[in-house]
This record gives sequence, structure tokens and C-alpha cells, in this order.
Amino acid sequence: MSGAGLASRAVDTLVVQVHPLEDSFNAAVLDAVIRGLHRARVQHRVVRLYDDPQPSLSGVSELIVVYPTWWGGQPARLLAWLQQTLGPYVDGPKVGKASPLSGVRHLAVVTTHGSSKLMNLAQGEPGLQTLKRVVLPLCAPGAQFEWLSLYKIDRTTESQRREFLEEVEARFATPHSEAGVTSATAPS
Repeated sequence: MSGAGLASRAVDTLVVQVHPLEDSFNAAVLDAVIRGLHRARVQHRVVRLYDDPQPSLSGVSELIVVYPTWWGGQPARLLAWLQQTLGPYVDGPKVGKASPLSGVRHLAVVTTHGSSKLMNLAQGEPGLQTLKRVVLPLCAPGAQFEWLSLYKIDRTTESQRREFLEEVEARFATPHSEAGVTSATAPS
């Protein structure tokens, strides 16, 4: 899946999806992101980590990560990719050097949780904190961070899930600079 030919703005967006099943709600979330990017005419690439465990980050200025939160954090496949790709820049031989994310100006995450927002807060929000405290600082100085999440997915109605998908699509149909993204920024 690619947005080749949709070039109204010069952004190379990489969408990384992590879920083993192609017919899951997470796949529907991915489809909503892609529909939004198409509406915004954003050139993009889609990589499923279960199909391509080492996607290229070359030339990426916007990274969108789509995954389900399992046991309070990211799926093991995503953590393995982050560790292998970024580990040397966090606590290895490449500390202080430009990371593969040094050109990323916008990091967005779309995820789902089985538990409530309150439970996630009580647990310390490990998934959110990993991305904000470890990954975001490896992005371009001043990079924006955005977190979109559906909590209590196991207890949502079909209508609530459909509403979340509509919100995700609408969000990515608007370029992040126009969407008022202010969740967090990387240190300058």
C-alpha cells in the first residue's frame, strides 16, 4: 500500500503497523489512517512489521505507528524493531550521533487499550512513556508528538469503535501543522 502520486505536500510519511492479523480492528485503524492521508494528499509508505521487520527510515519526516497496546505496552515485534534500530543511539556505540529518526519532525501513535485511561495512568503509561522519553528525543529537534488512543476497547460498542475510526481518519486528513498538535515536543 503506498500513496505514490499523492504529492501535494513534500512529506515522506512512513506508516508502521504492528499486528499479526490482517482482519483485526487494528487493520481497520490502519485503513482509517491511510484514508485520512489520501484525503490530505500525503505521500506515504505503509509497512507491516510482521511482513517487513526492518523498514527503511531514510528520508522519513513523519512517522505514524499503529499498534494495539498489549499488557500495558507495545507488542514485542515493535519493541524489537525499536531496540534494534534505535538501541545503539540510546545506550550503545552511537550515542550522540544522528539517529535514523533525526529527520522525523512529527511522530504520531494510534493505539488501542483493553484497559481504561485511569488504569493506564496508574500503571505509568509505559507505552506512551517509551515513545515520548526514548523515541521522541531521537527525532529532529522540536519534533511534535501525537497520541491517539481508544481505551477500554473490549467494552466499547460498535458505534464507539466506528466513531474512533472516523476521528482517526479526520485527524490524518488534516496535516499535523494545521491540526494543532501540541501533545509534546522533542528537546531543541
